[in-house]
Amino acid sequence: MSPLNNINDGNDQGGPAQVPAEVGQQQQRVNQPPVICPNCKKRLSERSALTRHMKVHDSTTKIFKCMVCHKNDQRQKSNWRQHVATHIGQEIPPDVFAALDHETKAILTGTHGEMNRKIFEERLAKAEAKRAKQNKKARRSKHELSFEELWYPICELQE
Repeated sequence: MSPLNNINDGNDQGGPAQVPAEVGQQQQRVNQPPVICPNCKKRLSERSALTRHMKVHDSTTKIFKCMVCHKNDQRQKSNWRQHVATHIGQEIPPDVFAALDHETKAILTGTHGEMNRKIFEERLAKAEAKRAKQNKKARRSKHELSFEELWYPICELQE
C-alpha cells in the first residue's frame, strides 16, 4: 500500500481537496490546509508536491550524480540536468571529460536535445567572461595597480 493513501490532504474526507471552479478556469487552492508528509512532517502546499517529496524517503529511487564535480546527488533528472549545466564553459580536464557519459557530454557541449541553444550560449558567454576577468586579475603586475590597491595591504598590516 502506498504511503500516499494515508495522507492528510486537508479536507478530512480521504479524497483530494476540491475547490469548485467555472468551466475554463483553473482551480485555485483557497484556504486549504497544507499536505503533511507522514515520514518527516514537512508541510507541502499540494498533493503533487508531496508525491515528488516522497522520493526523498524512498531508498529505491534512482539518484543522479554529477560526474564533473561529484557533489550533487539529485533524485530528479531535470534537477540533475540543471546542475550539470552549471559546468558549461568550465575547463574540464580531458581525462575527466572522456570518462563522462553521453548525456553529460551533450549538456556541456550544447548538443543535448532538451537544452535550449540560447540558454547554452548565455551560460557559455558568462563562463568565458568570468574566466577572462580572473585571467586579467592574475596578470596584473604591481606597476598596474592603483595607489589605493598598493596602500591597502600595508594599512592592514599596521593595524
